[in-house]
Amino acid sequence: MKEYRFVLKFDYKSKIYNMYLDLSNKRFFLKEENGHFEYVSLLELLELNFYINSIPFALNAQKSFKHNKIKIIPKVITTSGAVLLTSTIILTALSMYKTQERLKNFAENYPDQSLTYNQNVENYLSSFDSEEKFEIDTYVESDWLKYIYIYDMEYLSKVLDDKVITMSDFEKVINDNNLISDKFKKILYEYCDNLMSKYSNIELRVLYENLKTIEVVECTKEELVKTSLSMDSYGCYIRTENKIYVLEDCKYEKGTWEYQVIFHEFSHCLRTAVWKNGETDIRVQVEGQNFSNTITAEALNSLFTISLFDYNEQNIAYQLQSNYHKVILECIDNYNLSDYVNHSLSYYAKKLDEFNNDDNYATVILELIQFQYDDYHSPSINVSQENYYPIYEYICNMYFKKYINENTTYEEALQITKDLLAKILYDVPEDYNIDENYFYQCLEKYCSSLGIKNQHIKR
Repeated sequence: MKEYRFVLKFDYKSKIYNMYLDLSNKRFFLKEENGHFEYVSLLELLELNFYINSIPFALNAQKSFKHNKIKIIPKVITTSGAVLLTSTIILTALSMYKTQERLKNFAENYPDQSLTYNQNVENYLSSFDSEEKFEIDTYVESDWLKYIYIYDMEYLSKVLDDKVITMSDFEKVINDNNLISDKFKKILYEYCDNLMSKYSNIELRVLYENLKTIEVVECTKEELVKTSLSMDSYGCYIRTENKIYVLEDCKYEKGTWEYQVIFHEFSHCLRTAVWKNGETDIRVQVEGQNFSNTITAEALNSLFTISLFDYNEQNIAYQLQSNYHKVILECIDNYNLSDYVNHSLSYYAKKLDEFNNDDNYATVILELIQFQYDDYHSPSINVSQENYYPIYEYICNMYFKKYINENTTYEEALQITKDLLAKILYDVPEDYNIDENYFYQCLEKYCSSLGIKNQHIKR
């Protein structure tokens, strides 16, 4: 029997599922029908897991469950009946032709822009049989299987020579790369110059390595849709090809959306790389085996990107999710955007838990944020608004802790909440249906804990 944390209840293809996370942040699902819980089939488990990480990402329940932990014997339904879920069972299923083909077809229809199919499977299987506590991703390697995956830049010297990258190095490698047109060389010079001037302590060797072979491909809208699988896409980075695809005929002037898009994709090249060293597969990425969350990576990448500008930019890629993380970073003092470049996503989750004195709770919130994005973009997923209340409560508690104290008047606290909502809801589509009133419920609770009396001031 394993311990799981409840995440949320959702509707997928007209069936009700409950999602859980184990201590290693691996997802598990139970089907709910007529008030009873049932095990899902093995294929359902894999399909649900892959679907959550496979909504096309392109530029373009209960009210509180912090202590809602349950014990489940993790089983799945197979042709042999209900069997204990282990990595061996999953690998056996994947080796069966029909199951493997169905899942491969599924992955092709909903490609994960951040992880390849095989890596997605590997991440899901890793530590599945383990009850170990959540650990920060640093690196993994295998001489036998011939791979080295780096998640924390402190271990980058395992795959790259020690070298301090200068602006002259960037200028030379960009100039020597004939796959980059003069138009994009100019923008790359500017990007690298901004990096050097804005950040003095980030790892630059991955970007330098990528710039040796990177290609920026201008394509038609139709071609970009086929590549990114998004009708609204302005650009995407395919790490396995080391190619950036963007719409043709864009001017990339400061302050434009296209300018942010190209900088956003360059920032992926700063943090992500795939190449071979002889027969050894090398992969550098922020997503790890202990925690992988595409939307968190994209939001942090978006915030890092706009931090490079010499002007204020509020329209951000992945707007709502970036707004959430922007507020979170405003509140905490043990993590900044340099850490996004230098460390893994699990490092971010750990720092959130440390700041809030939580035990592996940040991953639940980050999963909910991802699911809210999926819910908005997918016609196959439906979730009641109450399931997202823990996100609002989590952010409110951090924001109120920073800006509200015993000496704050209720009127001031009310204005602080209005400011918080303005930051979170900036340019967010109304279709997200954010329950603003719940933020004020969180305020009432927080003010009551501090003895701040509600003077019934009208909002």
